[in-house]
Amino acid sequence: MRREFLFVSFLLSSAFLFGVHVSNASYGKIYPDGTHIKTETTWKKSESPYLIEGSLTFDIGSSLTIEPGVIVKLKYKKGALNVFGGITAVGTQKDRIIFTSERDDFFGGDVNGDGETTRPDKGDWFTLNIGGDGGPGEIKYASILYAGGSNWNSEALMVNNRSDFSLTKSEIKFSWSQGLAIIGAPPKPIRENIIAYNRYCGVYGSMNGRTADVQYNSIFENGCGAKVWLREDVIQAPRDRLDARNCWWGDPSGPQYRSTFGWPDNRSGKGNVVLDGVIIDPWLGKDSNVGPDPVIVIPGIMGSWKVDGEWKIDPIFHTYDNLRDEFLANGYESGKNYFEFPYEWRDSNVDNAKLLRDKINRIKADTGRLKVDIVAHSMGGLLAREYIESDYYNGDVDQLITVGTPQLGAPKDYVKWEAGAFFSDIFETAGKYFLNQEAKENGFDSVFHYIRGLPMDSVRELLPAYDYLYDDNGSSYDLRSGYPTNYPRNEFLENLNNVEKIKTLKNVEFTKIIGKQNTPSSTISGFNVINAGMGELWEHGYPHGFEMPWIGDQGLRKSDGDGTVSLNSAEASNLVANKTLYFQSGHNNLPTDAQKDIIEIFTGKKPASEFRKWHIPSLLLIDAHSPIDIQVESPSGQKIGKNFVTNGIYDEIEGAYYTGFDTNSEFITIPNPEEGKYKIISQGTGKGNYRVEVADIAENPDDPGNAKESSVSIEGSVQLNEIQGAEVEISGDEVIYESDTTPPAISISSPEEMDYTNDKTLTIDFKAEDPESGIESENWQMEKDGQNLNWTEKNVDLSLEYLGNYTLKIVAVDKAENSNEKQVNFQITTSLDAIRKNVGHYFHDLNLISGQEEFDYFQARLIRIESLFERMKGERKNKKSAEKIQKEICLHIDHLIDHIKKSATVCIDQKAADLLIEDLEYIKNF
Repeated sequence: MRREFLFVSFLLSSAFLFGVHVSNASYGKIYPDGTHIKTETTWKKSESPYLIEGSLTFDIGSSLTIEPGVIVKLKYKKGALNVFGGITAVGTQKDRIIFTSERDDFFGGDVNGDGETTRPDKGDWFTLNIGGDGGPGEIKYASILYAGGSNWNSEALMVNNRSDFSLTKSEIKFSWSQGLAIIGAPPKPIRENIIAYNRYCGVYGSMNGRTADVQYNSIFENGCGAKVWLREDVIQAPRDRLDARNCWWGDPSGPQYRSTFGWPDNRSGKGNVVLDGVIIDPWLGKDSNVGPDPVIVIPGIMGSWKVDGEWKIDPIFHTYDNLRDEFLANGYESGKNYFEFPYEWRDSNVDNAKLLRDKINRIKADTGRLKVDIVAHSMGGLLAREYIESDYYNGDVDQLITVGTPQLGAPKDYVKWEAGAFFSDIFETAGKYFLNQEAKENGFDSVFHYIRGLPMDSVRELLPAYDYLYDDNGSSYDLRSGYPTNYPRNEFLENLNNVEKIKTLKNVEFTKIIGKQNTPSSTISGFNVINAGMGELWEHGYPHGFEMPWIGDQGLRKSDGDGTVSLNSAEASNLVANKTLYFQSGHNNLPTDAQKDIIEIFTGKKPASEFRKWHIPSLLLIDAHSPIDIQVESPSGQKIGKNFVTNGIYDEIEGAYYTGFDTNSEFITIPNPEEGKYKIISQGTGKGNYRVEVADIAENPDDPGNAKESSVSIEGSVQLNEIQGAEVEISGDEVIYESDTTPPAISISSPEEMDYTNDKTLTIDFKAEDPESGIESENWQMEKDGQNLNWTEKNVDLSLEYLGNYTLKIVAVDKAENSNEKQVNFQITTSLDAIRKNVGHYFHDLNLISGQEEFDYFQARLIRIESLFERMKGERKNKKSAEKIQKEICLHIDHLIDHIKKSATVCIDQKAADLLIEDLEYIKNF
């Protein structure tokens, strides 16, 4: 059974692991002795640390909320926090809530200004009392340290009649008396906590004949682990019970327990002592010491990446998948006795070794085993050694196998540290893309400044700690002797290979697995360098001709090895191993090639078969540079990347890796990509220019040190949430990208190719679309007789426009700079009915005609003209009569036009006058 709840179990260096020391600090808020609070209160991280000078009480009806990362300090021999109202103190694994002594300078700094004159100790402050019936409460991811007062009746945390209270994933340590006291009505189950190093008792219960559930906790190194209160007149088994099954008591043999009530004893237990009233069986670790030790696989540099926010072991090249499958096929079970240790490989091995210690402690707690086995590849071997050789090593590693580990450093690493440069094999080329993207997304102008500025301590820690630079004198080469003089120094490896330190390895069954390709030119072993005066780059010498491989050896010296680690560094004669195995393998193939031998070392039996599913001779890499998220669809229709509809993640391509979209550096890798066209879809996370780099990197069988590389760059600009698409084709080892050559599509809904009378409102309605690149711009203009009218509104009152032929022109440009143009021709005409409507429009709506008499005059004249038109229609067969009526119509129109001209400066706006005259002339000549 997996017991992942012990996420911080056995952090034997105490709560100091969770804080950050601050030398100069001040209190954000101070609560004087005797303070009572009756309202809702929130303690904020930005205002901490808080100081409680005496007794601080939250009364019934109040509530206290404590944000993650808050530090609460309590006055020496005075501080106490009583919560009779609601409490929500929920931290996170990274941002724990801390309750500690004012003398504790590690958390929140030396706020009391006493320097090193005082140190925190058990019983520095009194208690955290969750009492009364003040409603629900929760404490999670918290540390309660140095409490318990200085008498036997005080406790670090007292839960008094609070049945709706929960305590999880927290720690109670260094109490002078009791760690946790449960009084009266039991709370909710107490789970996944560490209760340790408390002087009198870890967990104490007095529940008035009830049972408190305290299962699945780590309780160790207390005066006694757990007990219940027994009245003097009790002569039978106690009514109060602490149900402490499935707990870890500090040893797989369980707690030391001798019952006086006829309960099963565990007198041989070597763990924390437990008194009557505590249910202990089964305990964590019982009956688990069978079979091989749990094994931990530790990857090398760039062998860990985050998946959905959690570190996973090499999801890109799958370097360890064949080895994992071999373990699982030979009796190991993931989470039971097979574990992996991915880690932040950019950090120092010193820091990661402490995390390895924590991982081992959790595994020991989960499995009940006292020791683990480790198989560590490349830099992972240095990390494992750092733990084993440290002064905090717990003697809990049985066997160590290092695989292709640069015990003395790797000369190949020199170019990265000195200039942020890379070699050209498939792994280095991929690394170049990864780190280039990370550098840019993190605000660095180069990989060199990224490595140095982050800083990427692991790169420095891989440098050789011996002589490997040769001064190039033109015709001869002189070895620079006397490392570290005139060399980039690696104090990490100097310390790791200290004679006294490596003696610790004698207590571990140590095996070295080494790549030896039996080729004297397979692996870089040194450099012929010149002082090139290149500023901050190549401080210790430029490999002569490094950037000109076509004219020489690039200043490289080579020897045998695995292509990455030279033979002399992997063998490291100063490190005496129980066994050394050689394989004619490349560096990243070693975990696969050595899989059967590794299993045999741990189990004593060599497997008959092996796994070789994962071999990646080529890798498709897609980098997204802000401000976009990406999705890729393979030629066969499988997707990897962001799901833009659900905001989830597609994971349909076997072996592909996606960083996720909640990260600075977003990229996708597809191993052994199929040939064909890949769709790359992007979604804007903001507004601005973006870039997508697509690279196909493949091994070159004829020249393994120089991978085949083909890449293209897709650029554009995007708006927030805008979706854009592009296609690239993989053909052989080549990436082909034909940028969008299709112009945008334009559709015009209005106007249509027709006549519009000028009593209407004309709507300009069109649409430009481009599914490939997206629309960059769209513009429209209206022309009359070839002249631009500068229309800006898309709803146009035609009564204010002149009659004639019009052209609407639309021009659209996509983001690939393809353009398209479309136009529509239409005509504006008029009619007597339209003129009558426009006169009313001018008078009533636009105030272009003033005076009711003037309006009535227009209407009367137009009605007269309209009636004449009707008469003329009836006289069409009588030509003379029709011509006579037509002349009369023209006279009326001319009279009306003359009237408009005379009134234009008095009663009619000039433009309205011009428009009416044009309309009447049109009617006259119709």
